[in-house]
Amino acid sequence: MADSISVSLPRDGTAAMRAVRESRGFAMTVTDREILNAIPTVAQGANVFAEPAGAAAYAGLAKCAAAGSVREDDSAVVVITGSGLKDVDNALKVAGRPHDVGATMASVRRTLARMKGEA
Repeated sequence: MADSISVSLPRDGTAAMRAVRESRGFAMTVTDREILNAIPTVAQGANVFAEPAGAAAYAGLAKCAAAGSVREDDSAVVVITGSGLKDVDNALKVAGRPHDVGATMASVRRTLARMKGEA
């Protein structure tokens, strides 16, 4: 799923674990399903089309929040560095086919009106 972060032998796992310990942080895993679910959530909430590796960061935050490791009044930063255009196939799995919109404002308005009726 998130090929760019799915590695069996990390480049420098020792340094990564040292950074986790020194920052008094923690590490976690997320499932492919959690990553897929995060893609549309990030798109809708932050207007960012994230690739799976980027969406994994948000999936981790959501998992921590659900487990109570991150409270509602905590501050968090999720860095999403990769565009969803790198992996459109996985985005289509959760979002479906995009709407075909013509290159005119009238077409955009018609499409938005039609989408509003679908909700």
